[in-house]
Amino acid sequence: MDIKIDQSSQMSLYEQIAFQIRLLIADGKLKVGDNLPSVRNLSKMLAVSTISVQRAYAELQKDGITKGVEGKGSFVADGVNKSSLKDGLLSQVEETAKQTIQVAKQNGIKLTELQDLIHILWEE
Repeated sequence: MDIKIDQSSQMSLYEQIAFQIRLLIADGKLKVGDNLPSVRNLSKMLAVSTISVQRAYAELQKDGITKGVEGKGSFVADGVNKSSLKDGLLSQVEETAKQTIQVAKQNGIKLTELQDLIHILWEE
């Protein structure tokens, strides 16, 4: 599972995990019925605590994106609307972008400088 954790992000670890799992589903890389890694395995893969993974999985299950099956693990739930999932993700990105733009404006950073920074970070 292709999830990258940014320890310097303002987003908590569990939020990063849940966000990226949502993105994997929205992009079709995870499909209905696919089994997610166990909490222990994903925490080892990402070098994060099991609590962070448990919290991410709990949030996904609460939102109806995954379902837990006792003794078998977590699976992508039936009826997940990829389009609305993608819209929700874009909404989160838009909120973050608005905050970034506000900080940039308040500190006299020009649009071209911000665009250059975004291009650099995108390529990392």
